[in-house]
Amino acid sequence: MEQWLSIVNTAIDPVWMRQYVAAYAFPGTADGTPDRSRIDQALPAMQRQMPIMDRAVAGTLHLAAAGFTLADITFVPILFYMSKWPESAELLSCHRNLMTYLEFHLKRPSVQSTMPDRLPGTVGAAARAA
Repeated sequence: MEQWLSIVNTAIDPVWMRQYVAAYAFPGTADGTPDRSRIDQALPAMQRQMPIMDRAVAGTLHLAAAGFTLADITFVPILFYMSKWPESAELLSCHRNLMTYLEFHLKRPSVQSTMPDRLPGTVGAAARAA
């Protein structure tokens, strides 16, 4: 479990969340539009990493062991946000195992109770809508 948690925290989160999602949610551009440079820089790494993560959850619906672990608790919110932004949602839709994994875990009461009402960096944009 620690290995998957480490991979999520050191390889996935820095690119998928801190670079890609942040470029949409907190762009830092003068006009507030998404930072295309940061988005475009993140996409090649995401395209390499997503198939690896897709294989990791194939058949088990968990990253490690046979149950819900801290690795999953960390990864599920990242995938949730991947489903909300255009390029990542398209990329995610090509990875059946990740989609199944996300749909499965989004039904968990613990996940449901912690889902945001809106996306970061937006005013009134519903996050819960699929």
